[in-house]
Amino acid sequence: MLELIERDGLARIGILNTNHGEVITPALMPVINPNLLIITPREMQEVFGTQIVITNSYIIHKKEELIEKALKDGVHGLLDFSGAIMTDSGTFQSHVYGDVDVNPNEIVEFQKDVGSDIGTILDLFSEVGDSEEKVKQDVEGTIKRAEEAVSLKGDMALACTIQGGNSLDLRRKCAEELSRLDCDVHPIGSVVPLMENYRFRELVEIIIASKKGLNPSRPVHLFGCGHPMLFGLAVLLGCDMFDSASYAKYAKDGRLLFPDGTRKLEEIVELPCGCPVCSKYHVESIKEMFEAGDTKQIAMHNLYVSFTEIKRIRQAIHEGSLWEFVEERCRTHPDLLSALKTLKIHKKFLERYEPASRNGAFFYTGPESMDRPIVYRYEKRFFERYRHPKATVQVGFEEGGKPYSRFYRKEITAVSMLTDAHFIVNSAFGPVPIELDEMYPIAQSVIPDKLEPETVDRMIKLMERHSHKGLFSLAVMWDGDETLEFLRVSGGEKSAFDLDILRIKAVADMQFGRGAQDVLFSGEIDLVKSKKTGKIRNVISDGKHILSMRAGDGLFTLKLEGAKKLHKVFDSPKLRVVVEDDSVEFNREGKNVFAKFVVDCDEELRPRDEVLIVDKKDELVAVGRAVMNREEMLAFYVGIAVKVREGIEKGA
Repeated sequence: MLELIERDGLARIGILNTNHGEVITPALMPVINPNLLIITPREMQEVFGTQIVITNSYIIHKKEELIEKALKDGVHGLLDFSGAIMTDSGTFQSHVYGDVDVNPNEIVEFQKDVGSDIGTILDLFSEVGDSEEKVKQDVEGTIKRAEEAVSLKGDMALACTIQGGNSLDLRRKCAEELSRLDCDVHPIGSVVPLMENYRFRELVEIIIASKKGLNPSRPVHLFGCGHPMLFGLAVLLGCDMFDSASYAKYAKDGRLLFPDGTRKLEEIVELPCGCPVCSKYHVESIKEMFEAGDTKQIAMHNLYVSFTEIKRIRQAIHEGSLWEFVEERCRTHPDLLSALKTLKIHKKFLERYEPASRNGAFFYTGPESMDRPIVYRYEKRFFERYRHPKATVQVGFEEGGKPYSRFYRKEITAVSMLTDAHFIVNSAFGPVPIELDEMYPIAQSVIPDKLEPETVDRMIKLMERHSHKGLFSLAVMWDGDETLEFLRVSGGEKSAFDLDILRIKAVADMQFGRGAQDVLFSGEIDLVKSKKTGKIRNVISDGKHILSMRAGDGLFTLKLEGAKKLHKVFDSPKLRVVVEDDSVEFNREGKNVFAKFVVDCDEELRPRDEVLIVDKKDELVAVGRAVMNREEMLAFYVGIAVKVREGIEKGA
C-alpha cells in the first residue's frame, strides 16, 4: 500500500495508494465530525490541499439520518470530500462510555459498506495504569478481532491498531502478530493520555517498540497526535500519519497551535505567525470573533500551522536535515528534550535504517547530536574496520578547519620531514585518521568552537580507547615548534607518507568492510585527480576503472570492475542483494531492482550503500546503490530496492 519515495533514516516520504487517489506521507488527517463542521472537508481540500481526512464511523452509525445518507451516497458523499477517507471504529467511545451498541465485526462491515478507504478495527483500549494482565488480555483480544476483521475487509484497506499499554514487550509482540496478518495500516493506540500529560519519553519508547516488531512496509498512524510540536519527532521515528481534532478542539477553547507549543488567545498581544489568518486579522479582531462564538479563524490558523509543519518535515527529509530539524524542535520544551535524549539507547536500532550519507551537512546543535546513529556508525566502524598504517610516531591534532589534511598541511609536511609519522585528529566524532577527513560525516560537519563538557568527555574517552591499542612507539599531541623540536631530538627516518594511497585504502575498509583494500588495490594503482580541487576522482587498477570517489561525501561509487573484484573474494552474502530469476535480465540491462524481486540481502547493508546484485546462483548481475536495508527489501512489495548503475552481460 505504501511506496517509498524518499527517506532519512526511519523517516520517509511515501505514496499511500487508496481507492480515492494517492496520499503523500507524512500525512495529516483532520478529524471530521459530521455533526459539527467548523471547516468543511471541501474547504480543507481547496485551501490546504488536504488529501485525506478521518471521521468516526461509530458517530455516523449512531444517527439514523447519517446512516441513511452514508449508505446511500457513501461516506465521501456524506462529507462532500473527493479525497481519501479513513474511518475510526469507536474504540475510544467504547472505552470512555462503556460498551457501544455495535459489535467488532459489524462496525468493520459498516465501514466497508459506506466506502471507507481505510477502515479501522474495534480494538481494545488499555489505560496507562492498567495491570499487565489486563493489558495482555487487551492485546490478545485486539489480535483476535484483527484476525476476524481481515477476512471481512474486501477491497477496503484495514487499519489494525497496535495496543500494549506501557508494556514495551507487549507493544512489540502485538506489532509482530499483526504483521503476520493481511493488514494495511497500523495505528499506535492508547497514547493520547501520554501526550496530554507531556510524557513524551514514554511515547518515544512505545513508538520504537512498535516499530521494532512491525513489518517496515506498513504505514504507521500515531493515533490522536494532532499537535505540530510532536510531528517532527514522531516522523523521525517512522510515523507516517497523524490525525488532528486539535485544530477544532483548541479553537473552541481559544487556544492557538504553534510548532513550539500552544498559546491562549487571551494572552496574545502580537500574533507571532505569518499564516493567512494572522496576516489578515489583528489579534483584537480574532478575540472579538471568539467572544461572539466564531472559532473558525482560530481553527483555520491551527490547520495552517499544522499543514505547514508537515511540509517543513517533508522538505527536511528531502534535504537530509531532519535530525537538525527535530533537535531544534525538541529544544522548545524540556519534556521533548528528555524524549530526544532517550534516542541514545536506541541508536543501534536506528543505525540499521541510517543512510550511508546525506545530501546536506551534519550540523551540531548540542551534545545530543553526538548520539545520532551516523556518529555511532562512524565510531563502530573505526574501531572494527579501520587498519592503521605502519608508522613509528602518531601525531594528534585538535579539531580544526575542514578538511583536516588541508588545514594541517604545513604541520604534516614539517613532521614528515623529520620522522615516519601518522596523523590523527581529536574530533568531536572521536579519533579521525587524517586519511578519513573527507569521508561523511567528518568533512561535511559544522561543529562550534566551544563544546559542552559531555561532548568533550566523550572525545577524551574515545581517544583513550584508541591510544590504549599501543599501535605506535610514540604518540604526541601537536604543540607547535615544541613538538617539532622533540621529534627532531628523538630522531627517526623521513616519512614516506602518501595521503592519497592511505585515503583510498582506509575509505575502502570503512565503506565495504575490513579487508576490502586488499581485494581492490592488489594490482598497479593509478589515481585520476581533479585539476581544480586536487581531490581523487577515479581509481584505476591494472588499467581498469574500479572506483570513483564522490566529491560530496568522500565515499566510493563502485564500478563494474571493482564489483567483480569484491564479488570474487568476498563470500556471500557480503555486499549482495539476491534477486529472483524473473528480475535478472532486466537488471543486466541496467534497470532498477524492485523490492518484490529481492530474495535476500546482506544484513549489514544500509540505505545508499554500494551493492552487488546477484542471482540465486551468486552470479554477478549488476552493481548499484541500495534504497532500503534488508528488512525493508524483504517486506516491501512495491517500490525500488536498488538503483542499478551498471548491468553486466552474462558471462562477461
